[in-house]
Amino acid sequence: MKNAETKRPRLAYLAIPVLLGLIALFEAWHFVHFFRLFTFIAFFLLLADLAWLARGKARDILLMLASLAFGLVVLEGVANVMMVDAHGTAANRGTWSSAEPIMGWGPDKPGTFHDYRIAANGSTIYDATYTIDHNLLRKTLSCQKGPTIAFFGCSYTFGDGVNDNQTLPQNFSNLLDRKTRILNLGFTGYSPQQFLREEQTGRFDKVIGPNPKLFVFLTAVWHAERTACKAYWTPRAPHYALKDGKLVYTGACNPVGPSLWFREWLENTASYRVFIEPYRQRLTHDDIDLYVRILNAAVQLAKEKYHVPTLVLYLRSNPRYFRNTGFSDDKIMQRLREGGAIVVDASLLKEKKAGAKLNIPGDGHPTPYANELRASLLKTYLEKHAPDVLRTTDPACAGVQ
Repeated sequence: MKNAETKRPRLAYLAIPVLLGLIALFEAWHFVHFFRLFTFIAFFLLLADLAWLARGKARDILLMLASLAFGLVVLEGVANVMMVDAHGTAANRGTWSSAEPIMGWGPDKPGTFHDYRIAANGSTIYDATYTIDHNLLRKTLSCQKGPTIAFFGCSYTFGDGVNDNQTLPQNFSNLLDRKTRILNLGFTGYSPQQFLREEQTGRFDKVIGPNPKLFVFLTAVWHAERTACKAYWTPRAPHYALKDGKLVYTGACNPVGPSLWFREWLENTASYRVFIEPYRQRLTHDDIDLYVRILNAAVQLAKEKYHVPTLVLYLRSNPRYFRNTGFSDDKIMQRLREGGAIVVDASLLKEKKAGAKLNIPGDGHPTPYANELRASLLKTYLEKHAPDVLRTTDPACAGVQ
């Protein structure tokens, strides 16, 4: 009996450095998307072990902390299940995006990358291949010469969930027989703040080339979560704020240091993402006003620096985004027109009412069919209101087959 009592404390002491090492390992190596759950389990076991070794009031305090830690483990586990039920699971094959000093993040190398999303029941939501070209842009087959039509935007423009030949820019290029130079400058998670920052820094000036014909930007009010730095993936995104009535670039949403570390720690915690963040992400009047101002600034800079108009493909959204903000989709579109943008309602409400599948079930990104419809809508509008944009200026450009 005495040997057993002597042996147990030794194992308990040995468990302390082992558990601390596991916590450090889990936090450094995100081996699964729910790695934080393993951190919390190890932390709970550490507190329970320390409580076993302690005596008196210290033991009581450690038991209380261990109980709280156990509750956190349960909460984190429930949150992870809720996230899977709501969004399925996803995985990216290969490293194709990393931190980037100007945009916040972006493709880190050219290549072909496999991306898929799986539902909680094991069925495939989407399975797609992305080709990143030598300019670090989503591949778009089009004319390689002449003035450019450049598409800016988020994952809707980039084409999350669809193959290279199914993106919005590629569908538009196909409608023009690939006789006009089309670029896809969109990327997952981007918003008006990246659009404006790209213009201010000249990030893609070289690839855009001289005398572009048109800038196209697809947007919706939910981009205001991103420009307000409220979306969970935006800690490294460019941040703009109003100072003395003027729009000013202030750096990243969370500068490198404690602010960024703590924000990223929170965003990797499912219980925070599920139970707290939805309340922090609610839009205010000032959030939407900032979103509109940033987009208008990008439209104005496109005119001043590139001498090119910007056509905004606007998507109407769920009314919940506008609750207590004093804004509406119509008010936003009017503000954008007043700011100099050409605004086209690309919501496809008639098609949606008729039962068309416009969003990938279980994911929400546009289907290939939705991209076809919006490309056709854009071409029809330009044929009627700006035919010169569609006119091929380089007769040597015979398209790309």
